[in-house]
Amino acid sequence: MAEKKKPSGVNLPGKGTWENTFDPRIRSIPSYLPDEKGTSFGLMRGYMVTAFPKGGKKKNRFYMLNFLYNPSTVSVNHSADAANQVMPPYVRSDLDEGTPLVAAGGTLNFALLFDRTYEMSDPGKFNTVEGTYGVMADIHVLYNLVGINTAQEAQSTDDDQASSGKVVGIMQMSPVWCRFGQARHSFSDKLPSMSRMEYFGYVNNIGITYTHFSQRMTPVRCAVDISMTLMSSYGWV
Repeated sequence: MAEKKKPSGVNLPGKGTWENTFDPRIRSIPSYLPDEKGTSFGLMRGYMVTAFPKGGKKKNRFYMLNFLYNPSTVSVNHSADAANQVMPPYVRSDLDEGTPLVAAGGTLNFALLFDRTYEMSDPGKFNTVEGTYGVMADIHVLYNLVGINTAQEAQSTDDDQASSGKVVGIMQMSPVWCRFGQARHSFSDKLPSMSRMEYFGYVNNIGITYTHFSQRMTPVRCAVDISMTLMSSYGWV
């Protein structure tokens, strides 16, 4: 069995990429609507985060995809499906403590934009993941979030021993929270649940369009279309 060579240089995307951050220069977007005291806090960005922590070398950590720009449109659809319903807790047996993971009859669709121009053009950031791989740093956080990047046992071709390695797999039904923003106040007696636009479910479709490249064909900008199937958050909150 041939000895595997470890990659040198910067960290590869998807290897320990738990959360994406952005250059402060591109985050400097003014806010035109201050709060009651006249203070502007800038743009509040949304994010997607896994519903439960993942394993690995760093235990109890969540994958979180921060939005660089909030989507311009968010499409939410709710429907009833008699063949695919989550049984409400008041009609379930007290002995049934399982958490339902089936679809609850709803969809969520939105589009995101990512731009790594500052990181790709700043020599001080050339040795970072973002400065080397551009928006692939954001895409691999998304891949980790939906289970495309995963550690699996791969069977060797020249003997019967199995070797462990990172592989690019298929998207999995991994429960995630999608949060777009926070209201100015918290009116617990006015609206059910939380005051922000918050949805729970799993990502069922991802469409990635790379729109700008460096001279090395490293993607600098991309647009991501995301579709989610909404689920009942009972047992997760």
